[in-house]
Amino acid sequence: MPESSRRKSRQRSPAEIAQARRLHIIALSLLVLVVFASSLAGSFVWTDREDIVLGGYRVTDIDDLGRALSNTREAYRLRAAGVAVDPAIGSWQPLTALSNSLSWTLWGDCAFCFHLENVILHLLVVVGLYALGRHLLSQRRHGARIAAWAAAIFAIHPATLSSVAWIGGRSYLLAALFTTWSLVLFTRLQATTKSERRHVNRWLLTMSLAGLAAMTSHEIAYVLPFAALLVGVYESRERGRPFLAGIAPMRIRGLALLGGGLLLVILYRQLVMGGMHAAGEYPTSSLLDNVGTALRHFWYLLESVVLPGEPVLSDAWRISQGWGTAEVAALLGVVVLLVAVGLGLTLSHPSALGGAWFLLWILPGVGFLPTEYYHNPHILYLASWGLALAVSYALFVLWRPLGRQLLPGSEAVIYVPLILLLAVITAFSNARWWEEEGLFEAEIAHDPHYIEGRLRLAARALETGAADIALNHVLTAIDASHEEGYTGHWSPHDGYLLLGRSQFEMGLVEESVGSFRTALEHRPSDSETLYRLGLSLLEAGNLDAAEQHLRQVLAQQPDHAQAAAELGVLLARDERFAEAEPLLTAALQAGLGNPRRHRAMALVMIDAGELAKAGKQLEAALAGRENTDDRARLAWVSWQLGQTDKAYSDLNMAMQMEEGMTPYLDWVQQQIFGGGSVSADRETEPGEAENE
Repeated sequence: MPESSRRKSRQRSPAEIAQARRLHIIALSLLVLVVFASSLAGSFVWTDREDIVLGGYRVTDIDDLGRALSNTREAYRLRAAGVAVDPAIGSWQPLTALSNSLSWTLWGDCAFCFHLENVILHLLVVVGLYALGRHLLSQRRHGARIAAWAAAIFAIHPATLSSVAWIGGRSYLLAALFTTWSLVLFTRLQATTKSERRHVNRWLLTMSLAGLAAMTSHEIAYVLPFAALLVGVYESRERGRPFLAGIAPMRIRGLALLGGGLLLVILYRQLVMGGMHAAGEYPTSSLLDNVGTALRHFWYLLESVVLPGEPVLSDAWRISQGWGTAEVAALLGVVVLLVAVGLGLTLSHPSALGGAWFLLWILPGVGFLPTEYYHNPHILYLASWGLALAVSYALFVLWRPLGRQLLPGSEAVIYVPLILLLAVITAFSNARWWEEEGLFEAEIAHDPHYIEGRLRLAARALETGAADIALNHVLTAIDASHEEGYTGHWSPHDGYLLLGRSQFEMGLVEESVGSFRTALEHRPSDSETLYRLGLSLLEAGNLDAAEQHLRQVLAQQPDHAQAAAELGVLLARDERFAEAEPLLTAALQAGLGNPRRHRAMALVMIDAGELAKAGKQLEAALAGRENTDDRARLAWVSWQLGQTDKAYSDLNMAMQMEEGMTPYLDWVQQQIFGGGSVSADRETEPGEAENE
């Protein structure tokens, strides 16, 4: 039988093609759901609590909508902290903020729901890449099956795990989703001048809107116009045409619209936000050393996809302090790879298309776009599909000489074991995102230089009352930040703020004052730091400085209830009881009571002659923490109220405490056993400011 007849006999009907497409999509969907089902047990971790639960990166009122459109993510998070931040520094993701807001409105603090949304977004990306792959390989035999295998490998590749299993990976998922489907729509445009023109304006409009949505989800999507150009060039070569001159006019129009969208976004950022700048600096001041670091980093990212294992979250990275063998070898390797990809594209080889796709999407990972992270594993999310496509095609070519003699689908023998291996790695690795301590403990065990991971563990330790553990983590993180041989994202302000909080909780008040002052040097006027500094100064007895800082907090945030409560404590200690009373009353009514505030309220009540109420406040203070002077003061109040037995009992308890005899306890003992008059006269009691 002639070759043409054999080919004709193998052609499938449109109904068979549609059925195969549906089966592929169903199989891909089941694969994603089964592998990522283990991610649904995760909670809000890392920045999820600040961004979503506490409202740091979602729209909470109408004014926030304007702020999200005119500030980077970093600046938006600090909108209520009283900190002046350049709105051009960092990553601009307004669509992500809107997505967080919509999900919060629908689900509230349902972490399962957020994780399920991430899995669905990933599924839509997988289907979109499958559709894109089918189109790009449509001129190849078995192209649809190769596209399905490539999508399957991408779907469960560990390189995609961090973006899917972490709720905070939403920005990368949204950017990938709109990018992928924008490219799918781009391929629907007329590929040749003789192609049938249908719904052109609809495709152009939808493609442009999807492109803008991608670019406002995350800056990684700024690569989109170049990805569309790569698709156009590859299809042109597939048809035996010149690289650029062979692209159809309608495709040129689509490229112009995508490029125009990118220019529009950049122009908006320039006019409204003042430009586009990275939040972090390059590792060294030497351009040559930075290039060396980027080259070695590129090979690390390539290895992470080609030889996948459990994904590493740590952003700590050894930087080049001068060129050596590793840098030279990395440069030569990149040159060889670029030549191979260029030659492959000239020959219209699908594996070269996959390699070019990977190279294109990996560029943002080496410092070309605004980001606070130099080393970012999320950058591999879209890039990994390129290598999945290259590997899938290469494996099929190796299998095809045997496959011609076997049934269609026999190539599963080589694909299924690979997919099962990746699926097991990914499914079990999802568990790392279930809770924060386990995640970051695993990361710092893998990389002791991971600074942000230690700070996160310190914050969690403070929440559980383990100040000593928090102190160790923070000090280790600060030491690691001084190592010039490594780079890694960390916030000096956050580090010293956590250090001050740890020291304060451990009773190292003077040391905490110094740490909070250092934190303020890195972020002046930060309301949280000012509050913590004011609290430390109050505890240290520096009432004037403490009052200055607490009032500055309230000037910036009048609704800062904690600062108002501590100002009430300060005023009570300074015997300005009339000013203290409304502040303390509001705090206690709001459920913000603690031993220090109950004690201050007791002083206000004693001054007002309301000894019964003062006794209740002292009881509340002692229920939170036993204190010799508080127990002695309760004895004095009971004595004044004529409750002799209770007064003796409380006095005996005070005398048996570890603190021993204090001046105030000695005074109360003299009053009770020395026959002091039963009077509510506050002037007979030693000044509170002297005894605290």
